[in-house]
Formats: sequence, C-alpha cells, structure tokens
Amino acid sequence: MNKKPIWIAAGIVLLTALLVAANLKNDRAKKIEVETEKVVRRGIREVVSASGSITPKQKVDVSANRMGTIVHIAVKEGESVDEGDFLLQIDPVQYAQTVEQFRAGIAATRADLEQAAVRLKQAEQELERIKGLREQDLASSSELLKAETEFEVARGKRKTLLARIREQEASLRSGEHDLELSTILAPISGVVTRLNVEEGETAVVGTMNQPGTVLLTLSDLTGLEVEVEVDETDVVGIRPGQDAVITIDSYPDTTFHGVVTEVGNSAIRTARQTESVDFKVVIALDDPIEGARPGLSATADIIVAERASVLSVPIQSLTIRSGDEEEDDEEKVEDDDPTVRRKETDREGVFVVRDGKAAFTVVKTGIAGDRYFEVLSGLDENDVVVSGDFKAIRTLEDGDPVKTAK
Repeated sequence: MNKKPIWIAAGIVLLTALLVAANLKNDRAKKIEVETEKVVRRGIREVVSASGSITPKQKVDVSANRMGTIVHIAVKEGESVDEGDFLLQIDPVQYAQTVEQFRAGIAATRADLEQAAVRLKQAEQELERIKGLREQDLASSSELLKAETEFEVARGKRKTLLARIREQEASLRSGEHDLELSTILAPISGVVTRLNVEEGETAVVGTMNQPGTVLLTLSDLTGLEVEVEVDETDVVGIRPGQDAVITIDSYPDTTFHGVVTEVGNSAIRTARQTESVDFKVVIALDDPIEGARPGLSATADIIVAERASVLSVPIQSLTIRSGDEEEDDEEKVEDDDPTVRRKETDREGVFVVRDGKAAFTVVKTGIAGDRYFEVLSGLDENDVVVSGDFKAIRTLEDGDPVKTAK
C-alpha cells in the first residue's frame, strides 16, 4: 500500500496543533487591558431596601356593636376629632324602650317585695305569739307547726323577690349598655381617614362567619409608621432598633429617618402565594410629616450593619475560581491504594496586580455596601486589584499579564 498520503495527513495535523499552541502562547503573552483600583480603608454601610406604605401608628376601625339604622352622622372624612367626641347615632328607640321595660319591671318587683316584707313581719309575730301560748299549754303542736311553716314561706318569698330584683337590675344594666352603644363616640383622638356609611343605612353586628359593619376609621397621624415587606433572604439581618432612611414618593426631594420597631415572625401569606416569601417590618418615623396620609407609597433603606474604616474592594472585583484543595482529615478515605482524595472547590477572591501580572488571591469578605465589600483577610492596604471590566475579570487566569487601561 502507498503510505505517502498517511504521512501527509499526519504532518498536517501536527502542523495545525503547533500553530494552535503557538497562537495560545501568543494570546497569553499579550497583555490584557484591565481597570484597577487600590485597596483603601473606607466606611461601609450594608443596607436592606424594601417598599411599602405609610400607616398611622394607631388606627381604630370603629364597628357597630349593636344592630340598627344609622339616624345621624356628625363627622366628615378628613375631620379631626378628640377622644369622646360624638361621631354618629344608631336608632336608639328600641333600646330605650327595652330599658324602660326593665325599669318598670324592677319597680313592680320592689312593690311586691314591700308586701312580702310586711307578710314576713306578720308571720314572725304570729310565730312568737304561738310559741308563748305553747309554753303555757294554750296552743297545740299543730298550731305551732302551722305558724313556723307560714313564717318560712314568707321568708322564702322575700328571698325570691330579692333575687328577682338582682336579675332585673342586671338586665337593666345590659339594656342601658346597649342603649349607650347606640351612640358612637370617638375611642381615640385623631382624623377620620375613612367614612364607610351614610345616614339611613343599617349597621350590622359581626359574627364568626360574617364581619360586622365598619362604620369609620380613626387614625392618629401624629405618629406615623412605614410598613414594608422584606424578602426572607434579607429579614434575618434586621433587628428592632436599627436605623432606616425613608423616601416617600409624594416627597421626592426629601428623606426621612426612622427606627425599626417590629420584625414579623410569620411570613405574609397571600391568596396566590408566589415562590418569594416576605415578612412585615415596621419602622417608626422620628418626626411627623405635614400633609402625609395613610397609604402613601414609601421605600425604606434599613441599615443592618456599618463599619467606620475597613479595607475594601469593589463589588465587581470579587470573582470565583475553581481549584483542587485537600480535604480535611475527617474527609480522607482509604481504599486498596491509600490516598488522600482531592476535590474541586470554588474559591472566592480577587486578582491582584503584581509586576504586571494578575495574581488570583483568595479573600474573606465581611459586610457588603452598595459598591464595596469589606475585606477581612487576604489583602493589604494599597494592594492594586482588578476592578473591571466584567469580561476581563471573567476570563482572567492566574499569572496572566495585564496592563491598566487609561
């Protein structure tokens, strides 16, 4: 067979391989243009941002405790009231009649009680008289027994009437309470932020299965809060007492300050639950905001950690590279040929520029600000790290020659 074509093909493959290797070597020898930044000390603030709305610190939904027609409303939405002010009136006629009936019943029972007291006195006197005659053998034992029985009956009648009066007085107090509840007074001082009814409507009392009529809502706007929903990945770092910076859409050029007062322990469940789980966080605003209304959209930047002067690197400088590392002693496994297993692990670090080359350096980071990571170990002050661009950082390898972009 003619072996000449085979040798020609082998030569072409070898030549191609040599050309590829040469090109790769030339590419690696070519300096990669990168952006750099010095490692310096700076203040870093870690912030959790969340959106929500303005709510009053104290809000009361005034509901109907007694059923009836609303005959008079004395306030309007947006009006300020003081605690105890008259708000509205539910038709009191039925409750007033019930109270009069209870009072009349008590009066009648008291009259019966007076008569019972007279009969008891008479029975007591008759019993004493029969006892005296019996001692002189002028009355029989049956007459004495009859006198004693009449006395006990009279005394029992009086006790029954006293108990009935106590029962009627309890019913009267309940009736007076119902009558009192037909007049709705302000439970707190505040602003009528919602008025849900009009005169002539019927107020309905709530049950276990059916909510009652919410007549109106009173809100104390002297103390405002911001309720925001924080993602489950961020809420673990939030604690009561942490400071927050608030921005309100209706006040675009102003920031407000507040303090976290409440962190929800239960996730917010919705009828249509998504994959994301949120928790309610309440922030009390330090000062009142003139003209603010419940429901205004707001965004809170909660300061969860802060460092005054720490080594830092740009966020974009941090990258991950894979490399073989020996496992811990407890992870060593022996087989027929005892060896230490090696595994490929991800290492987090930055590229430090030394003598014109990029050296991958493992670092340990702390808190993260909006632009910088805190560096706990792995770097020294004034080290120069590669900070961009993204493509360069992604493709860099340890030892690649680099040059700083102008």
